[in-house]
Amino acid sequence: MTENPANQPTEPDSPEVMTFPPVIFATFFVIGIITDRALSHSMEFHGFPHRAGWVLVVIGFLIVGWAIARFVKAKTHVDVRKPATTIVTDGPYRFSRNPMYLAATLLYVGVAIVFGKTATLALIIPCLIVLHYGVIAREERYLDGKFGDAYREYQAKVRRWL
Repeated sequence: MTENPANQPTEPDSPEVMTFPPVIFATFFVIGIITDRALSHSMEFHGFPHRAGWVLVVIGFLIVGWAIARFVKAKTHVDVRKPATTIVTDGPYRFSRNPMYLAATLLYVGVAIVFGKTATLALIIPCLIVLHYGVIAREERYLDGKFGDAYREYQAKVRRWL
């Protein structure tokens, strides 16, 4: 809770997430790389799996670019730690309530596959658990409180991931 100039307590206008979501993905990725190096183990991918990793990376970049463009057009903050000014429901948000997190997941998995990092790939599971409880659940509570029925209608129409 923050104080306003008239010394009236006010609730902060943010979902109070644990951190900026890319930090969560980067932290787990670095821990995975360190673990893979310590174990001296890598998956050897040649052919289809290797190309599939690159496809995931490209798709991830395309989705995140599209999602950010929709936020910019709607004049709302891309940074989840800042106040939302509107609910974006077009573009990739017609298919997923969290296309940026979906894109980050595709990027993470794609890079882990491309470079054959077993532990890094496995750590996507705890990464997504931390993301869910530390960011997504808090963000959903915030949006429900801020936008009410409009957000609940959107939730009823569009899945969290896909």
